[in-house]
Parts: sequence; structure tokens; C-alpha cells
Amino acid sequence: MRESPLILIVEDNPAGLEIMQLRLAANNYQVITATDGEKGLAQAEKHLPDLILLDIMMPKMDGLEVCRRIKNNPDLPFMPIIMVTAKADSKDIIAGLEAGGDEYLTKPVDHGSLVARVKSMLRIKELHDTVLEQSAQLKIQLKTAAKIQTLFWPDLPDLEGAARLWAVSEPASYVGGDFYDVITLPDRSILAYVADVSGKGVPAALIMAALSTGIRAEALLHDDLNSLLQAVNTGMFNLASDEGYFVTIVLLRYWPTTGKIQLIRAGHLDPLIVSEKEVKKIPYLRGISLGVLKDVNFESSELSLRPGESLLLFSDGVTEAENEKKELFGEDRLLDYLQNTQILPRGKGLLDVISKWRGEAEVNDDLTILEIWCET
Repeated sequence: MRESPLILIVEDNPAGLEIMQLRLAANNYQVITATDGEKGLAQAEKHLPDLILLDIMMPKMDGLEVCRRIKNNPDLPFMPIIMVTAKADSKDIIAGLEAGGDEYLTKPVDHGSLVARVKSMLRIKELHDTVLEQSAQLKIQLKTAAKIQTLFWPDLPDLEGAARLWAVSEPASYVGGDFYDVITLPDRSILAYVADVSGKGVPAALIMAALSTGIRAEALLHDDLNSLLQAVNTGMFNLASDEGYFVTIVLLRYWPTTGKIQLIRAGHLDPLIVSEKEVKKIPYLRGISLGVLKDVNFESSELSLRPGESLLLFSDGVTEAENEKKELFGEDRLLDYLQNTQILPRGKGLLDVISKWRGEAEVNDDLTILEIWCET
């Protein structure tokens, strides 16, 4: 930590250099100097000043080139640059700003203008450094939050008989609002779901944590999926409806020994049943997203998972994944992949296909897949 800001003056005119140096020193700034562009660049890289006063017209290397090299060097911290020009011509001023200059002064340099611009640029430097420090602290906190969120992903149980289970959840950022859970009930059936909190990031992750805890707390209190989801909806409505958050979910109960499945849905994408011959959507089930209304009813259905079939639950991060051209992965690509693969779990292969299709594009949404299948 410096006792006072360090200012670098790069000026080839001895008289002008001395005047600026004395004026800044009189205002309790530390000052270092250079008399040409090459020396100025070397001083900037060595001492990392808090501010640079940079003459445009200089021998060896002009101020515009010095400014470009400093601003284009990713290894250097932010150093505000005040371009000093002997001309008040707008072309010179524009050239300095386009080279990366942050402010400008014209010669002869007025004392009041010099001090005012220096103070202004140093305030910007201080704010910039504060933002960087806060950003670094936030990244540390988010990395910790990401580790904590992984604790919510359950250890998948071994199912009885020929039943198998696979799941994955990948947040778009450090933390996300997609999640899944698998809960083993006393009769050896399982309660499983995929859910998606509106939005992304920390608020969605906190709602996810609360909802996950709520479902586990209610799971043993309800035999009926509708009453279970009604209780969870009440908690969600009280928690986040005022802030405009809601949750979509597909919830099921599965008996591995018989293949029986009870299924309920709240605003979520329809699950798919996949076999060697076809891909089928589950018939539409009425049910509004959690947290929108306080009093709701959800429609449920019952089906059987036969040998060789998979039940695939997924979030919209699958169909809405974007590639570098901003194209969506879409339902057609999803169905095409599922219809042409026999490798289990199909969800794992789907995840690989989406990753390759996305390429170098930034991940735009959380993605979750849960698959239950019965081996032949």
C-alpha cells in the first residue's frame, strides 16, 4: 500500500516536465519521470504507477504507441492515462482517446486543470481497484457456494432387480437453480424428481436448497403425490412468490420390483419414455408451476416401465442449449439422438452430444437429466 499515489510523467520537454513535477509534488503526490516513449513504457511496466501523464509528441516512440502497448498488455493493471497534447485540435484528442487514453490536457498545462484531472482519474483508479478486489472476493465465495451446492446432489441408490438409475446436474455458472433428488422410501420405492427454479445464479440456488429441504421434510408425510406437491407448493409460495420466483418440477414414485411409476408434473417439460423402437411423450398432465398460486391441484398418472425402456426427465437446459451460432439444440435433435442410440444410460450420451454441439459457446442455462431404466 502506497502512502500517496505514484504518478509517472512522460515528457520530452525539460521545462514542461519540471513544471508538472513540481506542481504534483506540491499536492503530495509521488512522481517519477521519463523523457521519451521507450523509457516511459519501461517505467510504467516496472513501477506500475497509479496514473500516467503522457505527452503525445515524443522521440523514439510517440505517446499514442506507448498508450496502446500499455492498454493492450493483459499483464498490466489498470493505469489511467492522461494524454498531454500541444494542440487543441480535435483530431489529436480523438487519436489519444482511441489509443486508450482516459483523459486529456492541452499545453500549456493549466495548474488548476492538471490537479483537477489528476484527482478525477485517481478516484476512477481507486473505484476500479475496489471493484476488482470485491470481484476476487466474490469469486472465492461463489467457488465455496458451488462446493456446498454439490452436497445437495444425492448418492444414487442401487435399485432392486433390473432397475437402474443415472442423473447429472450442471449449473451454467458457479451455482444454479436446476436440481434433482432421489429419496428411498420405507417400502423400498423411490421418490425422484427434476426441478428448475426460474432464473440462475445465487438466488435460484438458495431457493433450490430451500425447496430440496422442503421436499425431503414432506416426503415421509404423504402417500399421495398430489398432497405432497401441494404442501411443497405452499412453502414455495410463502418463500418466494413476492419476489417473482417459481419452480417447475416433474416428480415420480417408482417401485423397482414391479416397474410401477406414479407421475406428477408442475409446469415442467414432459418426460420421455424411450425404447429400442420409439420415443414417447408422457400424456400431458395439468399442473401449474410451484409458487405461482397458493391453492392448487396437480394431475397425476400411472404407468409401467418395461424391460428395455428408459424414463427420461430433463430440464429446459437440454432443449435450449445454444451453440456458437445462437441456435437452440431443440426438441428435434433431442428426439433424433434418442431414436438412434441403444447405449445406456441414454442421458449420459445425450450430455456428451450437447457438449460437442455447443462447442466453444458459453453455457447459457443450467442443465439437468435424470434417467431410470429397466435392463432386459
